Amino acid sequence: MLQKAEAYVRAHAKQVDPTFRPHFHLAAPVGWINDPNGFCVFRGRYHVFAQFHPYDSVWGPMHWGHWVSDDLVAWTWLGVALAPDSPYDELGCFSGTALQDGDRLLVIYTGVHRDAAGRTVQEQCIAESRDGIHFEKWACNPVIGARDLPPDGAPEDFRDPKLIRTPDGWRVIAANRGPKNGRQLSFVSRDLIHWTCEGVLLQGVGQMPECPDYGPCDGRDLMLTSVMNLPQDGLRFQNGHHDVVYLVGQERDGRLLPERMEAVDLGPDFYAPQRIRTPDGRSVMIAWMDMWQTDSPTHYLGHGWRGQFTVARELSIRDGRLLQRPVRELERLRGEVFEADVQVDGETAVPGLCGRRYDLLLDIAVRPGAWAEVRLLQDGGDYFSVRYDPQTQVLTADRSRCGYTMGPGGGPEVKPAGRAVLEGATDRISLRILVDQCSVEVFAGDGEAALTTLAFPKGPAEGISFAGQCAVHVRKWAL
Repeated sequence: MLQKAEAYVRAHAKQVDPTFRPHFHLAAPVGWINDPNGFCVFRGRYHVFAQFHPYDSVWGPMHWGHWVSDDLVAWTWLGVALAPDSPYDELGCFSGTALQDGDRLLVIYTGVHRDAAGRTVQEQCIAESRDGIHFEKWACNPVIGARDLPPDGAPEDFRDPKLIRTPDGWRVIAANRGPKNGRQLSFVSRDLIHWTCEGVLLQGVGQMPECPDYGPCDGRDLMLTSVMNLPQDGLRFQNGHHDVVYLVGQERDGRLLPERMEAVDLGPDFYAPQRIRTPDGRSVMIAWMDMWQTDSPTHYLGHGWRGQFTVARELSIRDGRLLQRPVRELERLRGEVFEADVQVDGETAVPGLCGRRYDLLLDIAVRPGAWAEVRLLQDGGDYFSVRYDPQTQVLTADRSRCGYTMGPGGGPEVKPAGRAVLEGATDRISLRILVDQCSVEVFAGDGEAALTTLAFPKGPAEGISFAGQCAVHVRKWAL
């Protein structure tokens, strides 16, 4: 199955329609990708994998696609690392993580199969590589099975293992559905083969807090988790079906005691983040830039691919709040700067300010009682809107007027916009906006808020203009 998938990618990757292909984001070579998997450093290079279905641009039997990078910006496709070719993963190689262990790269993932009664079961499996490219699954898989769950654990919802090295051996944090909705369980082992469940690390967060990423950040314990059916709470948690949250706190006696829980990204297209510690000590995160229960023009227009990742982002914690900024390596892609001061009264265009992939810095001063808007990917009356209203302190990123929709088959969609409250903001704000063919990533202030949104314009869509009543200092680099 692995060789079949590799052959299919080689035969079909050059046939995908390039109209919306990103230039500085990792994307599916063909077919479908979703969650980042196995984000790690191995022998001085960055590796990341993805949930990958090569044969169609919709979700299907999960393989692991594999990329490598020297700088967290330019990613090179290495091939298919795992395929669902064993009895314990016959229905898919679901998400997991990776770590370097001496001269080998370990990956732990969820193998999905049916038991003797025909019920779907999710269990945790390990594979290893000596060269960082070719992987061998362990003969003793699954290493953490349904047998290791507490008596009240559901084996059909037991997935997304986070592998952690400890002073005494190894730890795995995995999502599991219990009698009172979802939770995250902690397992320990000395040899990676024999595992014991030591209890519940986190519970009480939505129906199923999946894709856990857990570890220290700036002296605190930081959990990133993608939550199914988290109750909506104004603009704090707005997606309803799938929100990604962070919890900052301290672990005591095997339980995470969170002091704060907030959304990681308030845009409609952000899920399943993973992070690493870089060799120079930074905490860096990458995520799937897409969302469940939407339909992509790259699928329904027959372009042959769907799915990409966000740019890698540096994380820090200040006053208990998570900050995120694009990795500094991205600035190496910058060309000549375009700089201007713009007085905006109604819609205002700036000669020479245009593009389809760029890094845009805006310092905005809004006039009393007014609002400010930047219109991106503009083609006539179609555009992507980033709007700030000082009266409500709300920043909105909205694709509803930008070409193709992401509703079923190109129909209406439930959530074409994301909104963030900029606490403490006044009539002056700073924005950094990354645009790459079909995506817009907005960062407010020093990274206090992020909104990630896909957008698929129907024309060339290189226009950039402003609206409202404000003064704007613009700096823009083509990337």
